[in-house]
Amino acid sequence: MDIIRDIVKARSMCCIVLDRGDRYWLRTADLLDAGYTPGQEISVEELEHFVLLHQYPRALNEAVAMLARRPCSQGEIRQKLVSHHYMNETVEMVLYKLTREHLLNDADFSEQWVRYRSGQKFGKYRIFQELRKKGISEEDAKSALEQMDEDEILTHAKELAAKALRSQKKADDPKKQAQRIIQKLIRRGYTWETARDAFNMALQETEENG
Repeated sequence: MDIIRDIVKARSMCCIVLDRGDRYWLRTADLLDAGYTPGQEISVEELEHFVLLHQYPRALNEAVAMLARRPCSQGEIRQKLVSHHYMNETVEMVLYKLTREHLLNDADFSEQWVRYRSGQKFGKYRIFQELRKKGISEEDAKSALEQMDEDEILTHAKELAAKALRSQKKADDPKKQAQRIIQKLIRRGYTWETARDAFNMALQETEENG
């Protein structure tokens, strides 16, 4: 058993603060139905069950709405729901439901993300870091990146290098110009070797075309 230390209201939501410091968020209307008041002795297990029953439908609707707008990873769904003060148990139930209904699949999401970002001419390292930030496992991220064609990667890098060469005035110091463009490609996620080769190929084509 524990004691409700305080109930803090914030717009249509309220936060039940227990004496031990735990916090549980509910809609104000749900709280009124429950009749909880500050100073009340309460079973933590019963409280968590009550909160879960009322949080779950809202959390599931939020997650489905996110997926309706665009594909999401489990990590993105989890981060959004946690930021909206849902209990961990609520979040895990939502993720389980969406995965079981084949609405959420990190492997499929990773492959879609790789196709999308590689189409925007980003390199493997940049895409890998983005996937990891989205909560994708290292295994799923690396597996998805295997679909990228090395020749296409080099072609994309060369196109970026050629564009950078066209946008810059003729360099007084060719070495510094090469360094700037190669570093730009590396920041987009290309390896140093790919960036170097892409720059050299673009420079050669530029010189041959006058």
